[in-house]
Amino acid sequence: MKYLIWLSNDCTSVKEIVTGLKGQGIETEILLVQDGTFFADKGNPHSDELKELGLKIHAIKHHVEERGLLERLAFDVELVDYSIAADIMMEQCDKIITL
Repeated sequence: MKYLIWLSNDCTSVKEIVTGLKGQGIETEILLVQDGTFFADKGNPHSDELKELGLKIHAIKHHVEERGLLERLAFDVELVDYSIAADIMMEQCDKIITL
């Protein structure tokens, strides 16, 4: 089973949620959208925490660019367009958690 965490704001409880899911054997990926993209910013104190989780992290490219973060990403993020994000949500993951 694979869960996708849809992160649309700077939520500091992601580590707790991912750790709980991993403990249950659930594979997890993250999709950063809207202001959630700030979580991957070098200047965000929680970006190291997200990186340390070792998850596959996607971000809507348009949202990253809109916020001027393209050159400020603290770690490797797969930048995707809306159609690929929809494929990830509808075809690659079993459940979505929105934060």
